[in-house]
Amino acid sequence: MPDKILEQCVAAFNQRRYDEAVKFSEKGCEFAQGRDELFWIGMHEICTGYSLLMIGKLAYAEAKLVGAMEKLRNFGFSFHQFEITSALAGVRLGVEEIRAVRRRNKKAFDMSLLPQLHLVAVADE
Repeated sequence: MPDKILEQCVAAFNQRRYDEAVKFSEKGCEFAQGRDELFWIGMHEICTGYSLLMIGKLAYAEAKLVGAMEKLRNFGFSFHQFEITSALAGVRLGVEEIRAVRRRNKKAFDMSLLPQLHLVAVADE
């Protein structure tokens, strides 16, 4: 069940349906225990952060995304078929862009910087 939820969460996120991705990440949190719970909380913060970004709540979005990076940075390259390092790179770029807008170095968030999340490809045997 959690693998399917992760696939649905990633698909919704990549289609920029962030509110829907938030709901999938909430479902993932329901099933999670131990280390999995920290992973899903990080995923939830990523999805929530970009949802907040889309409605212009930059300060709240920044806080959620920073929290997600803090939670996910110790998971290594991948976890549960999810590419952690590429997600963190995209989130970090988003945080830097939010900070530039908030400092008024830029007028608006560059929407071309919205990240894509990736699942690790599994080879057929």
